[in-house]
Amino acid sequence: MSTPPAPPAEQATVEQAVARIADETGEVAGAGVLVAADLVLTCAHVITRGKEERPETVLVDFPFLRTGPSRAGVHFLASAAAGSEPPTGDLAVLRLETALPPDVRPVEFAASAPPGLQVSVYGFPNGYPDGRWVSGRTVGSLPSGAVQLEVTDSAGFTGGYSGAPVWSPELGAVLGIIFAADGQGGRAGYMSPAPALAETWPEFNAVVRSAPERAAGAPEGRRRRAAEVASGGRERTQWVSDAPADHDMLKRTALANVLARQLRHARTETPDASFLVHVDGSWGTGKSTLLKLLARELHSDSIVAFFDTWRHVRIEPPWWALLVTIRKAVVQHRPRWRRPLFLLRELLARVRRDGAPQVLSGLLLVGGALLAALLLRADVITVRSVEPAFKTVTTVVGAAGALWTAGILLSRYAMWASARRARTFEDSHTDPMNDVAEHIAWLVRHAGRPIVVLVEDLDRCTADYVVNFLDSVQTLVRDVPAHWRRPVRRTPGWHAPSFVVAMDGAWLRCAYENAYETFKSAVAEPGRPIGYLFLDKLFQLSVPMPRLGGANRDLYFGRLLGVSIERPAPATAGQVRAALTASSDEIEVLETLAKADPRVREIVATQAVERILDAGVQDVSRHALAKFSRLLHSNPRAMKRFVNTYTVLRAVRVLEGSLVPTDTLALWTLLRIRWPELADYLEAHPEAIDLIMEGSGAQGLPESLRELAPSEDLHEVLCGVPGVTLTPDVIRACSGAGDDLAPLRP
Repeated sequence: MSTPPAPPAEQATVEQAVARIADETGEVAGAGVLVAADLVLTCAHVITRGKEERPETVLVDFPFLRTGPSRAGVHFLASAAAGSEPPTGDLAVLRLETALPPDVRPVEFAASAPPGLQVSVYGFPNGYPDGRWVSGRTVGSLPSGAVQLEVTDSAGFTGGYSGAPVWSPELGAVLGIIFAADGQGGRAGYMSPAPALAETWPEFNAVVRSAPERAAGAPEGRRRRAAEVASGGRERTQWVSDAPADHDMLKRTALANVLARQLRHARTETPDASFLVHVDGSWGTGKSTLLKLLARELHSDSIVAFFDTWRHVRIEPPWWALLVTIRKAVVQHRPRWRRPLFLLRELLARVRRDGAPQVLSGLLLVGGALLAALLLRADVITVRSVEPAFKTVTTVVGAAGALWTAGILLSRYAMWASARRARTFEDSHTDPMNDVAEHIAWLVRHAGRPIVVLVEDLDRCTADYVVNFLDSVQTLVRDVPAHWRRPVRRTPGWHAPSFVVAMDGAWLRCAYENAYETFKSAVAEPGRPIGYLFLDKLFQLSVPMPRLGGANRDLYFGRLLGVSIERPAPATAGQVRAALTASSDEIEVLETLAKADPRVREIVATQAVERILDAGVQDVSRHALAKFSRLLHSNPRAMKRFVNTYTVLRAVRVLEGSLVPTDTLALWTLLRIRWPELADYLEAHPEAIDLIMEGSGAQGLPESLRELAPSEDLHEVLCGVPGVTLTPDVIRACSGAGDDLAPLRP
């Protein structure tokens, strides 16, 4: 007897439908997806696990719902079809013996899976018992009816993803289930789409509701709910969590990919220098979600350490929490059986580095004192007394050495076991920060992978803590002075740690302005107050969080409400994807997007960013930026910052749907780098650009910008690119707050 589909009034999310499947011993075998009130879809090999006899029951639970495991019997099972590669028809249907909560809704399946769709898959690979997300996209259909997937982040479809639902945020539906993978690290996956599932399981179409049915039924459901409200009834509204999202609904994965590329490029280019990135956004703009997605992108080749400053704000000194965070990440990266050995190596390294000279000096001092005492009593020294005297000396020397070593270990190692002991360590050493920096360097050198520290919630902390923490990063990790008594030894495999700090830029600038208020007037430059100068000194790259507007806003809000939004035909999106793939430079990518429907642009934005970041496309596009070299400060750092900032701004603007021409965005990037205070003011008051260009509006500007407004340097930049004029509308588009500008090839 088949189970009827869920009513269309509610729309499920993939999280509540993801099932974890285990055998009777509790060992996780794979994943599944809830397709009806009591039916779970998975792969046959997840159930049989290579055995001829199938088990009568398995254990199923829903991690996001925290339901606890319940038994499920095998309702339907079909083994893989012989002769197909990869083998298709691998399907099992489980019937739950325990009822789920009534508000849990099965997911809906899309009728087709066109190429180029961004997808997310949640499975349970080895080492991740609670599960892990993988991002990818559809590549195309195979003759067998399966659909090939391509991983776009650092993970892969390794063991534990079989049976997992393939979720499309763009369609708001499941495309199919994973049944196989190949390639190095599972970089390619294979999915059984809805048509293949229906062909294998005859009851599929009767049980599983498709996304087009929901789209057609949604207006009627909304009219029914509206009528209930109008007649005095109460509309049922589901609560929406305000916690940082684990699932990407705003194409933040593409931005995380951009940041991951920048970090990898930086450590390849300058492995002995730390790279600091500032993610700038106010509260609630998704900074924490972006850091989670970035961690997922970096997981395959980096050790990622999360540092939640809000949790450590009351713990002094700040360097202690930073050291503990890095140390914990390095230790946990190793297998459990290797961790004790690593800790022993760490202890010996600290004794050798900090304690060995003192231990040796102590032994020589004690031994010399005892020998002198014996020589002074030479009249009692005989052949018979030499042996016991020697034993006495060696015993005393050994005991003294042991006590001395224990004291060294206590002061050098145990002192870091807590924040209080860390403060004692600071007070009891003449140069404590040198020891801390050397030990962090030792951890970095023996980590085995580059370390990336992701810092969040710093804009919840006091100004003093913000400054002290970033000073600790600067002095202990980023800058290692060569004149220290024992300069840090850097091996060929050395990679200095990178930091990504997610924080409201205004909060950060204010913290430094308050801390260095005495020097404001002496140090500040026109358009670059002291707060901006510190940001420029601390960070090599500043990344603005994308703004949510237009089609992106409507789609996101619709997903929160469970409301279906009309989408363009897949064929239209497919044509645009093909044109993007054929684009040879950035301008062609922008022209392709400009010709497309705005909703199609929203769908293909991630692929457009990936195409712009392609090495070949970037090489061609960067030639267009060469003309701006004469307007930059004549130092390598400014030029690198210009290229990096432009790359990130281009990606952010494309994700927002703002198609600013290359020269226009490059000019805005240049203005932002040279006079960031002016750029921030123009973002908030774009009409002020007309007054500046006319040369008559200095009095209407803030006092800190009045000296800059008539300067020749500023007007040389504003008028330095033929055919490019910054107007209020152009500034809105450059800052992500305006309508689209159609890109034109110069």
